[in-house]
Amino acid sequence: NYWHKGNAKFLQSCCKQLDTIEYVCIIFRKNLFGLSRISNFVDIIQTYYQRMNTNKTYIAFDSEGVLDHVNSNLHTFHQLADWQKRYPSRFQFINLDEIDFSSEHDDLVDTTVKTNFLRIMAEADNLLLVISKYTNVDSPMLNWQISRCVNRYKMPVIIAYADVQALDQDAVKKYWDRLPQKIKKYIGRDSARMCHIPLTMDKVERALTTFSNKTNMYPWDSTTIF
Repeated sequence: NYWHKGNAKFLQSCCKQLDTIEYVCIIFRKNLFGLSRISNFVDIIQTYYQRMNTNKTYIAFDSEGVLDHVNSNLHTFHQLADWQKRYPSRFQFINLDEIDFSSEHDDLVDTTVKTNFLRIMAEADNLLLVISKYTNVDSPMLNWQISRCVNRYKMPVIIAYADVQALDQDAVKKYWDRLPQKIKKYIGRDSARMCHIPLTMDKVERALTTFSNKTNMYPWDSTTIF
């Protein structure tokens, strides 16, 4: 009888604040709250915890020149922001607020700006690279961010293809012209661990939950279709 709407927020708070499900289980096995059916309650906590994504994600996103709100990546940005707002326990995009929709975005080579980006990257567990038919594959800022995430912070790369519902084994070849130059180099040398997915909520969540430099979980190679 313990599990009802009045206690849902309490359960969520427990799971969000504690690092491991084991610690939560210890609390309730000691019957600190006088619960009679401890095992059932622990099962509920474990089910909720499994839906959580504890990995923090850095987004590499070509936001250059978003003056045309129709023929640009702006709608994709709004989509990601909406996912995070609606499902904060499933998506932790740590640099959404830093993405600058300016026509002069690639001129931001200021040391202060890059230092801030590097600080945020250091907190991330994986890299989500969003690409589309509007991506400027030669963007200096985009390619710089990719190289730092991979070379300095050893992040697994999740490449998400916007406006694509499914990928087959020929997807990398099919969408080759959408890939940033740095990604093409990594693929040519097979020198980075990357997976390729369609930009759908379920696929993104699964990939972000699976791959992390924190747990040393990486895709097989540079062209893994996930």
